Amino acid sequence: MSQITVRQAILADAAQITALHNAAIAQWTRRDHTGAQHPAAYDDLTLFERWVVGGPWASVEMCAVHIANLLRGTDGFPLVAEVEGRVGAEAEVYISHEPDPFGHHINIARLTVHPDYDGLGTESALIAYVHQIAQAIRCQRITAAHGDADPELYEHHKFMRAQTGQELLIPAKMGRVFYKAGELTNFDPVQITKWRMPLGRYQNARQEWDRLLPGFWNSVPEIVEPEAARLHITITGQEAFAFMQQDRYTPEHVHAYVWAKRPINNLLIMALQDWAAQHDYAAIITFAWDYVLPQIETDFEQLPHTQVLYSRGV
Repeated sequence: MSQITVRQAILADAAQITALHNAAIAQWTRRDHTGAQHPAAYDDLTLFERWVVGGPWASVEMCAVHIANLLRGTDGFPLVAEVEGRVGAEAEVYISHEPDPFGHHINIARLTVHPDYDGLGTESALIAYVHQIAQAIRCQRITAAHGDADPELYEHHKFMRAQTGQELLIPAKMGRVFYKAGELTNFDPVQITKWRMPLGRYQNARQEWDRLLPGFWNSVPEIVEPEAARLHITITGQEAFAFMQQDRYTPEHVHAYVWAKRPINNLLIMALQDWAAQHDYAAIITFAWDYVLPQIETDFEQLPHTQVLYSRGV
């Protein structure tokens, strides 16, 4: 039986991490100006085009930057499972302090296995290691919310389906609401400790916060092309931070990621809609877990993207 060793990833692992992520991509494509995808050879794609298909793991250069960011002392870190000295699987986790239903938890944001090592137990070894970390730092629970989460794997490890999430399209419209939306200049994540993230929380509040950091991918100009605004919103009974980023392929839409001190209310939704309308956007794209949906007191359209959140106690 093969010996599996789990450890924190290092920069020297970037090439093998890229290889295992790319091995899972059946077809490389290039998007045209409308967003339509067309088959293309990997070697013919730019760094940006590879990133569109496979994220920062799709090229060694960008993977190394991504891993370095996780290793610089954030609340996230990468793990690898080695099989006889080769990286067979990789996981990335983020620790977050949020109100219920999440609490103090550690979230498995990615768990990817190279096809050559599938079935050897690398996924289970990584999950067991994450559980040890959660126990050591006294987390309340472990969650997993990545889009390709394997239900059988997590249910085997006693995770339960805790939430279902839905991507939404909320119309922009000017409203008679008084609010202040100033520029956010302080990017210290400490300030969102125990804050909620009602909108745009695909993973957890701490991981999504890293989207705010300006200039992270400045070396790849196409990635920073969409317009973005980082806002500190104050409104009656509420304080919130928002990251508003123009959609790359539908410029009249803007993505919203929102952290709030208190539960979301209609005034905050109206402020976001008004801000979007004032900046000539037609609609807001965002994401909400099912416990948030009843709190959204406006019309919205459900988009195709959904996710399941798996959770287990520690």
